Amino acid sequence: MKKFVLLMMIICLISAMFVLGSCSLFAKQEAVAVDSETVYRNLADVYVYGEQALFFVFDQENNVPAHWQTNLTLLHQPANAEEKQPARSINVVCGDSVNQGLCLWQLASGSYTFQIGGIPLAAEGFTVLDGYTLPRDGLRKHWQFSEQDGLLLLTISEVDSLPDGYADIFIDVGHGGADTGAAAFGYVEAEENLRSSQYMQQLLEEKGLKVLLSRENMRIPGGDEAEDNPYISGARVDSLYRSGASYLLSNHLNGGGGSESGFQLYTSVMTDTAWADEIAKQWRALGWYHNNGNIGVVKDGVYKRWARDNIHTGRDYYFILRETGGMALTPSRYRVYHDEMAAPLRKGAEGILLEYLFLDNRHDMDYWDANYQELVEAVLNGCYDYWQLD
Repeated sequence: MKKFVLLMMIICLISAMFVLGSCSLFAKQEAVAVDSETVYRNLADVYVYGEQALFFVFDQENNVPAHWQTNLTLLHQPANAEEKQPARSINVVCGDSVNQGLCLWQLASGSYTFQIGGIPLAAEGFTVLDGYTLPRDGLRKHWQFSEQDGLLLLTISEVDSLPDGYADIFIDVGHGGADTGAAAFGYVEAEENLRSSQYMQQLLEEKGLKVLLSRENMRIPGGDEAEDNPYISGARVDSLYRSGASYLLSNHLNGGGGSESGFQLYTSVMTDTAWADEIAKQWRALGWYHNNGNIGVVKDGVYKRWARDNIHTGRDYYFILRETGGMALTPSRYRVYHDEMAAPLRKGAEGILLEYLFLDNRHDMDYWDANYQELVEAVLNGCYDYWQLD
C-alpha cells in the first residue's frame, strides 16, 4: 500500500511539472511589470506586412494561444504636445487579411500606446521592431515598436530619407543564370524580365523611391549555389529581407504551350485582391486582357494559389510570395538557413507576382515588342493607386 501511495505521489509530481512546462511559453507575457491593481492584455507579438502592423495577443480569459486582434484603441500623444496634455483616443478596426492591419503611414507623428476593450496592451521584454514607410508628400515616416514601462509603445517620426542599405521596393527579376525561364521565337524570358525590371526601376526612382533589383544582369547574385537555393546569404530572398523593402514586385512572362494568351496576377492567399485589382484595371485600360487558364483563379486574371492546390492551407504555392512576407506569411524555408533573422523576420514585404503575357504565343510577343513599356507603366500606375502615392 505504501508503494502504491508513493507511486501516485510521483505521478502527480510529474503531471504538475508537465503542466507548468506547457504554460511556460506564456510566462514571459504574463509577468508584466506594471501596476498590480490594473488588468492588462498580454501581447504575443507584432508583425509588419508591407506598411500594415498586425497585433497578436494571448487570450488569457479563454486560455487559448495568440490570435490576431482586429479592434484596437490607440492613445496618441503628439510629438510637440505639452507633457501633461491628455492623449487623444483613436479607434481602429483592422480587416481579416494581412494587408488590412494598422496602416502605419497614415499615423501622425508622436507616440502611441494601445488598449483592447479598454484594457492596456502589455509588452514586457518586447524586442524593438522598426522600419520606414514609402515617401508621401516628400516625407517618409520612421516607425518603431518598443516597450515603455511594461506597455507596448509605437513611435512615429518624419524623416527626409532612408538610411544607407535600405530600399522601398524590391524587384524580383524572374529567372536568370542557368534558368532561362520560358523561351520561344528567339526570346528568352530571363532577358525580357531584366529589360522590364530595369525600366520599372528607372520609373520608380524618378518617383523618388529607392529600388533594389534581385539581379542587375543575367547572372544570379550569390553564385551557382544561389541558383538552386534562393534562401542562402546573398541570394534574392535574403537580399530582400536585409533591404527592409516594404513591397516586392516579381516580373515574369508566362508559358502555356503556345495557345494561352493574356495576363495573370498573383498575390498572397493571406491578402485581399486590392493590389492586383488596381493593376488589372490599368492593363485593361490599355486594351490588354486577362487569362483564367491556371489553378487558383479568384476573378478574371487575378489568382490566389495555395501551397496544396485547391486546399486552403493558409500558405502560398509560390515561394517568392510565401518566403518574403515575414512572419505574417510564415517563411519556414528561409528560417532554416537564417536563425539569426528571427527578430527581423517580424517585418516582411507585401508582394505581387506579375505574369504580363505568354512568351510562347506569337500574338502576345508582338504586343510585348510594341508595348512592354506601356505595360510596365500601367503596373506602376496601379501600384501608385494601391499605395496611395500621388
